[in-house]
Amino acid sequence: MEIIWEHSPENDYEKKMYEELKNGKYQVKISNKSYACPYCPEKRTRDFRYEDLLQHATAIGSCSSQNAKRTERDKANHVALTKYLQTDIAVLPAGGGGSSKPPSAKSHAAAVLEQGLHGRDEVFVWPWTGIMVNIPTDLKNGHYVGKGGIKIRNQLAKRKFNPIRVRPLWSYQGHSGTAIVEFHKDWSGLTDAMSFEKAYDSTNHGKRNWLAKTDKSSDDVYAWIARVDDYKSNSIIGEDLRKIGYLRPISDILEEEARKTNICPYCPWRRTINFQYKDLLQHASAIATCSSKKRTAKDKANHLSLAKYLQIDFAVACAGSSAKPPPSSVVVEAVTDYDPNEMLVWPWSGVVVNIPVELRDGRYVGESGSKLRDQLSRRGFNPIRVRTLWIDKWHSGTAIVEFRKDWSGFADAMFFDKDYETNNCGKTNWLAKTDKSSDLYAWIARVDDYNANDVIGETLRRFGDPRTVWDIMEEEARKTNKLVISLTNIFETKKRFLLEMESKVKETESSLSQLIVERDNIRRVYNEEIRKIQSSAWDHYKKIFKDHEKLKVELETQKRDLERRGQELMKRETHNKIERERLAEELEQNAVKNCSLQAAAKEQRRADENVMKLAEEHKKQKEKLHKRIIQLEKQLDAKQALQLEIEQLRGAQQK
Repeated sequence: MEIIWEHSPENDYEKKMYEELKNGKYQVKISNKSYACPYCPEKRTRDFRYEDLLQHATAIGSCSSQNAKRTERDKANHVALTKYLQTDIAVLPAGGGGSSKPPSAKSHAAAVLEQGLHGRDEVFVWPWTGIMVNIPTDLKNGHYVGKGGIKIRNQLAKRKFNPIRVRPLWSYQGHSGTAIVEFHKDWSGLTDAMSFEKAYDSTNHGKRNWLAKTDKSSDDVYAWIARVDDYKSNSIIGEDLRKIGYLRPISDILEEEARKTNICPYCPWRRTINFQYKDLLQHASAIATCSSKKRTAKDKANHLSLAKYLQIDFAVACAGSSAKPPPSSVVVEAVTDYDPNEMLVWPWSGVVVNIPVELRDGRYVGESGSKLRDQLSRRGFNPIRVRTLWIDKWHSGTAIVEFRKDWSGFADAMFFDKDYETNNCGKTNWLAKTDKSSDLYAWIARVDDYNANDVIGETLRRFGDPRTVWDIMEEEARKTNKLVISLTNIFETKKRFLLEMESKVKETESSLSQLIVERDNIRRVYNEEIRKIQSSAWDHYKKIFKDHEKLKVELETQKRDLERRGQELMKRETHNKIERERLAEELEQNAVKNCSLQAAAKEQRRADENVMKLAEEHKKQKEKLHKRIIQLEKQLDAKQALQLEIEQLRGAQQK
């Protein structure tokens, strides 16, 4: 693969540019999937894939344009870039290796088949999927729980199985103890899946060991790659596999991958790469039509036959397949038979001259643009507009034909040009003709028409620009790439935003749950305190009331005794003076005692009043405490509403 530089000024310059690239003077590799050409004008630079940049550099370095758009120095720069791409930053296959060719589907499949892991007709679940069973689970709060998918995925990644996702399967009882392991959809994913199965099978933890095991109470995990019987099973595993994938044999996937890529059979092995259909067609057409001395006549003839094969036979073969159909034969023929580096006026335009005019009222008049457009439409050229050109209100006998801006418009313009040229009414016939007959002459607008100092050139310069087919192809590819990148960025942004919102919702739910628990705890403690206070107050009140009743009964008893003694003394007063004196003394004593009893009765009434006042004060305190409790509950509800509103405002600000 090493290129030997011959001693010549051109080759010395190429060697110098190669050394500059190798020393890092120019940035070629932007990322692992994006490359840039450092030698193209700014308006044509775009992000390339490795294969596209290699093809771009090879085509410019080996092909010379007829209009001398590419200088010798420009070609030498791209030759040096080609060597630098092949030698220094060659893309390696997924599994390592030293080849600069991107790995093909056949090479991947052959590497897997050579390991003796499976045959071409074996059927797997696609996308490649693994199954894990007997994952340890625990019963908590009435549901089974186990390891999460992220934790299992990290464990498998440490073992170099490279899963992209692990999904534990859940039933109504909780974690089912099983999981689905998803691998990459390419051939490296199949290699990882087979390594995953082989690793578990080598330790007697494969599918056969699981089916033969009678005691499944151990915590050992068993795993294997999903096949037909797993897909068709009536278990939770089979139901999930039927939702995410379908059955495909290895041969079917091989054929699909082969349809997606094509190889040029005539290029040297060191430059052979896998092409998409349109890239291979462009590659073959560019080499078949170039005038470079490095390409022999036989090489050009080979690529010309390859281009025709792609347009006719390969297009028919692809018609009945699931691969993307090739472009229409008319468009392919127009692009293939035309030098992609020749400058045309874009939007695609045609020039019509020698339109019949006649002198009316002192000025020349001729057919209108709409009439010419209808005539051209009937001939199948499909113009969208025809501009008749006037000079100082005089019909110039010329017109500009506008076609659609897409590739079908380019095909119509080329058909328009070839039709008039076939009928000897093209541009060369018009320039060589001395006797201008009444026939219309027409051709596709090129750069010389654009730069002409006449009404045609002025009109073309007003609404068009000179561009090559190659320019437009690269611009479309660049726009498509930017659109894909933009959509990918939007998707990732939306995904991140969704994850952030889910995280915030979970945080808010957790915070609200915690606040509800705290509120319930506060309410429960408050109710307990209220019950204790009420019970204590009621017991105290009952005790006071009981003591009051007891004192009241004693006072009544004493009062009755005194009254009875007073009556006895009054009866004895009549007996004798001594008795009267004694009675008087007793009466005095009774009077004193009555005063004491009255004073005690007053004290008792005061005590009763104090008890009633105490009961009233207790009632007021109870009402005051009740109002305070209601106020605290309102404050708590207001605080929770304010916290919820703050969380909502934060979420709205982050949007």
